[in-house]
Amino acid sequence: MKNGTTQIVLIGGGYASVWAYRAIVNELLIEMIAGKVQIRIICPDDFHFFHGWTAESLMGIVGDHNRMSPLSEVFKNAEIIKGRVVHINTRCRNVRVDLNNGTRSIVPYDQILLGMGSADSDSIVGLSEYAYQLKSQNAYDQTKSRINNLIRQAAESDCQTARKLLRFVIAGCGFTGVEVAANLAEFIHALKKQYPSLCNIRPSIYLINSKEELLPGLGRNFRRIRQYADKTLLQYGIKVLNQLKINRISDKGAYLSDGSFIESEMIISTIGQTRLVLDGTENMERDSEKRIITNSFLQVNHHRGIWGAGDSVQVMHPGTMSPCPSNALWAIKQGEHAGKNIARAVLNQSLKPFTYKGLGQCASLGIGKGIGELHGIQFTGWLAWIIRWFFFQYFMPSKKVMWREISDWFYLFISGKRKYVNIPENEIGIISKISINLLKPLYEN
Repeated sequence: MKNGTTQIVLIGGGYASVWAYRAIVNELLIEMIAGKVQIRIICPDDFHFFHGWTAESLMGIVGDHNRMSPLSEVFKNAEIIKGRVVHINTRCRNVRVDLNNGTRSIVPYDQILLGMGSADSDSIVGLSEYAYQLKSQNAYDQTKSRINNLIRQAAESDCQTARKLLRFVIAGCGFTGVEVAANLAEFIHALKKQYPSLCNIRPSIYLINSKEELLPGLGRNFRRIRQYADKTLLQYGIKVLNQLKINRISDKGAYLSDGSFIESEMIISTIGQTRLVLDGTENMERDSEKRIITNSFLQVNHHRGIWGAGDSVQVMHPGTMSPCPSNALWAIKQGEHAGKNIARAVLNQSLKPFTYKGLGQCASLGIGKGIGELHGIQFTGWLAWIIRWFFFQYFMPSKKVMWREISDWFYLFISGKRKYVNIPENEIGIISKISINLLKPLYEN
């Protein structure tokens, strides 16, 4: 308790912090209005980046700004401190923050949530120098720019050069890797109407899988989903190389574990995650992936008032007693539960253990080509795609941004074209007006 006000600090502006904040506000709104509780968000960014639409944004369907929710809107009842946490003092119960304006600040806490997430892995030699990634906004921007530049260059080149330019290697056969590969193939095919010179060019897309089968995160009983994914990738002409790893990446391509080499103009990595070890957290218990270990209440072991949720921590699955997957839905549910327990701690109520056992997984392999499972029930095709679409709308942090993003989909279905590809501005304006006007009453609310 600082000056009579309980200070709650949430580190990061990702899924865990967003849903923890909502849970805390729901439970402690009266205390916040009375000035007894204050929430502070520490994040260097101005926006929450919704990763669910990454493939669709990369491929020109959803505008980048329509997957970015302003933190000032998402955390409207909190103080937002724009900066990076560089040290946590667990004895004095404060954090040192390097602010975006170049100054430094000390922020006290009574309760703190470690929700700083994770970063792309750089475990492969040459990955950081020559490959492209997706997790951070800068990495995503570079990846999108490279894809578009290669396609434009290919459209302006002779057939032999075009085929060389459109050679892609994607590392990782989880949901993200499969989704990116399929949507990239569909994107290039869709652009053949805009670039007739590409009509006789088939891109070479290699999907490198270190496991025996696609989608290793799925249980072996989900055969239907895997078979659908295999069939769809085959139809796109994507070459899946199983039981191989990328050992090294150069500016010319990828060296594989069997000694072979794939020449490529672009390598996209979707493998693994790395965790930031903040100064002051070195003595916290961690697993082999450097995730901070929490107990069943989502408290960091042996640290009073410190909580964890999302990719940066290890939370045990209440059913299997193995670590929960590191993805958005689990970060959302963990953040929500941690927020409720933080409120209970402030109110001196009994804490409740984390009991969420999961909902399912899903991915889009192109328009109308979805895969997914809900509580073990498998879905494919249009039904899976539609379920995923509505699911993502529900979890968009900002409803205003959601309606703008839905207008992008209206544009696609009305015009048959992708809004964020180079097509005449007047055409974009006409169809955008139609879709936005249809949604305007909802958006304004």
